[in-house]
Amino acid sequence: MAKLIYNKTKSHGNPSTPASGAGVDKIKVSVPSGQKFSHLKISAASGHSGAATFTVTKAPKANASGNIETKVMWTNGPWSKCSYKLRVYSKVQQPGTPPPTPKPVVVFGSPNWYNLTTGYITQKIPFRLRVEGPDAMKLVNIINPINTHLVMRRIVINEPATIVITGIICLTILGVVGLAVVGGVLLYAINQGCTTTAIYNTDISLSGNLAQAMEFDFDNCGA
Repeated sequence: MAKLIYNKTKSHGNPSTPASGAGVDKIKVSVPSGQKFSHLKISAASGHSGAATFTVTKAPKANASGNIETKVMWTNGPWSKCSYKLRVYSKVQQPGTPPPTPKPVVVFGSPNWYNLTTGYITQKIPFRLRVEGPDAMKLVNIINPINTHLVMRRIVINEPATIVITGIICLTILGVVGLAVVGGVLLYAINQGCTTTAIYNTDISLSGNLAQAMEFDFDNCGA
C-alpha cells in the first residue's frame, strides 16, 4: 500500500500585479527507512489562476530509496499566480512478496488528467489513457486513413484490435480541435522512448446503446 510522505503546496506570482516570472522548484524528500519511492501526483492548488503553468521535469527513479529529488518547472504571466500541490508516495516491500503491478488508468477530460499522464511518462510508470464516447470515434476516423487495414477490424463489436502509435498519427491528432492535447501527450511519450499502442473497444450495453472507447497504453518509457 502506498504511503503519503510529502504533501505541500508551492506558489509563485501575484494575480494583483503585472509582474511575471519563471523558475524551477527543487523539492527534496527523504524516503523512510525500509520503504521505496512509489509515485508522485501534482495538481493545481487553491489560488492557481491566469496564465500560469507547472510541469514535472525530473522525477525520482522507480523504487528509489533514501533522499530523492523532484524538479517542477513553473511560470506565471502578468496578473497570474502559479500554485500547485505536490504529493509524494512511498511503498513498503514485504520480503519475498512481488510488488503489485496494476496499471493506472487516466480518463481524458477528468480532473488533472494532463498532469497525471505527463507525470507518469516522466516517472517511467506504465499507464493507460482512456478516451471515451464521441472523442473515441473521432480518433478512429483520424487513424482510419492511415491504418485502414487495421482499423477495419476495430469496428467489429466486442473485438478489440491493437495498433502502434506513430509520429504521423500524433501530428494528425494535434490538428483536431478538442483532441490536440491528446496528440501532444502521445508525441511527448514517443519522444521519451515509450512504446505506445492503442486499442479501440466497442460494446453494446443492456439498453442497446453503443459504448466506445479508445485506450492508449504507455509502456517501456525510457527503456
